[in-house]
Amino acid sequence: MRSKFAVPLGIAGLLVFIAFGWFLSDDPAAGIATTEVGWTPFDEGMKLAKEQNKKILVDLYTDWCTWCKKMDADTYPNPMVSSELKGNYIAIKLNAESSDPVTFNGQTMTSAEFAKAVGVTGYPSTLFIDEDLQPITVVPGYAPPERFVKILTFFSGNHYKVTDFRSYLNQSGG
Repeated sequence: MRSKFAVPLGIAGLLVFIAFGWFLSDDPAAGIATTEVGWTPFDEGMKLAKEQNKKILVDLYTDWCTWCKKMDADTYPNPMVSSELKGNYIAIKLNAESSDPVTFNGQTMTSAEFAKAVGVTGYPSTLFIDEDLQPITVVPGYAPPERFVKILTFFSGNHYKVTDFRSYLNQSGG
């Protein structure tokens, strides 16, 4: 049975492209999460996004995930990434194995239950939520800064509503 929180998969091309094209061969050194992004607690972020009419990015991570730490060390601190996040998103970092409670669209559950409800199966995963607090999609895996900023602009500019990710990259010179 499909969860009522299941994320629409209308962006299948994006997911396939991401799943197979973004892993680096570099050693994923452990990193420290940056505060440059301005991470917001989950429930507060949901409220802020509604008030400010902004999209939400939820970074779903685990403490043991090496690629999550690489995102924290290399991707999120990048000036282009952090600028795009600060300007167009409410950024939330959520431990996908935590029993901490979160409330999403009136339903309270643990962080782990939320991750499962939106279809997360691996880490890191990035969940995009629109201004009406409806999930757009989950983007699985690590992304280097230059790729991640393209994903951010794909969603913040609402390009996902009119084209697929591959076409967007071709049109934007990516």
